[in-house]
Amino acid sequence: MDVSRVFSSETTNYIPSEAKGITAWVRWRLIVIHFSMFSVSCIIGFLRTICGIFHRRWKAKDLSGKVALVTGGANGLGRYICLRLAYEQCKIAVWMLQIFESIASLRDEIHRDFGRVDILINNVGLIGLLTLMRATQEQIEQMVAVNVTSVMLTTKLFLKDMVQQGEGHIVAISSSFGLTPSSTTVYGTTLFAIRGFMACLNQEILINNWEDKIKTTCAFPFYMATRKELTDYTENLKSFGSAFPGGMQQEFRS
Repeated sequence: MDVSRVFSSETTNYIPSEAKGITAWVRWRLIVIHFSMFSVSCIIGFLRTICGIFHRRWKAKDLSGKVALVTGGANGLGRYICLRLAYEQCKIAVWMLQIFESIASLRDEIHRDFGRVDILINNVGLIGLLTLMRATQEQIEQMVAVNVTSVMLTTKLFLKDMVQQGEGHIVAISSSFGLTPSSTTVYGTTLFAIRGFMACLNQEILINNWEDKIKTTCAFPFYMATRKELTDYTENLKSFGSAFPGGMQQEFRS
């Protein structure tokens, strides 16, 4: 029995399954497993949050000397993150471009200058408040490439290093649009993708027993007054609920 096809993304000929009567049992088993895992994760998350509130009163996490890579850290939210990390005495590398090959070369420079990356913050992204009908194919492909593909490839690049060095923290900046569906279909879809990517990454970390080494965080910030053209646009609306009916040009979130 050749199972290699299951772990391949190549196009292969379709072979119908010969299984009889097993799919229903598997389906219900998966439902129970996923519901149980979700319930447990909610309980654990709640307890960790409560414990963290009291723990931080006594001891803050020491980040001094840690090396942080912040993509999209030149302005906006990314700049604030860098300033906060600097306050915590971190060594910071900032990257604005979305070209993966450039990130790969930057990795070599960071290793040469700092030796390692302890914290990866995937902040760079495009804001294209476009409906699906108004977006062009080029705009859709560009937004997926920057907001999703670059995050996955950058994380893959530095995850391997973090596992080898025995510790690391991976952060992804999504949005409240990644929690609640909006009419900005293209932009919102990429933010849901980031949310799903981080959730699946957590499972991969657990399966490989890396949970003691690698920590993850997915942030969902709400509306922030970072870009003048965005705030000017929303100030002219009668209600935020009617925002972005026709779409806006793509801009850097950071």
